[in-house]
Amino acid sequence: MNKKGAVELSMTTIIIIVIGITILSLGLVWIRSVFSDVGQLTSGAFEQGQTQINEIFSGTNQPVALSPSETTISQGATATATLAINNLGQTAVQGVYADVQAKAFGGVAADKIVCGFSDTLSTKTNTYTLESGKGLSGLKVLVQDKGADLGTYACVITIYNLQEGQQTTSLIINLQK
Repeated sequence: MNKKGAVELSMTTIIIIVIGITILSLGLVWIRSVFSDVGQLTSGAFEQGQTQINEIFSGTNQPVALSPSETTISQGATATATLAINNLGQTAVQGVYADVQAKAFGGVAADKIVCGFSDTLSTKTNTYTLESGKGLSGLKVLVQDKGADLGTYACVITIYNLQEGQQTTSLIINLQK
């Protein structure tokens, strides 16, 4: 009998099994990374879609609307939110403006988180006149990390001179690695 052929067949089988397991492992790692990327893209797309929907319909029955009201950014990154200010009163209002302050969790000032507005690139907006039933939409709130510690922060936005009185809203910022 030729026993040499039987040994070669089993070595070939072992080599094929090892190659198959290697290819399967690499394929599973690749598929996992693809699904992870797809998940991130999907959540980003849904967040952008929600922001755009909120921009279109924001503040129809509220004097102040902020979209999104919460965002997560990485250290050193920048984010934006959209602020809408509506005059729900019966007469025009003049001198409407907003002011923003960065606060750390607990209410203390956050020196390394910068909050500002797109119309002035500062912490105070221009002054606006809003006719009855009209509003200001599309005003961007800009947030940038300048080396703050990981944690939760807020851009506290106060709107002045509305008929409803002073209005306050906050953009919550989750700063992560």
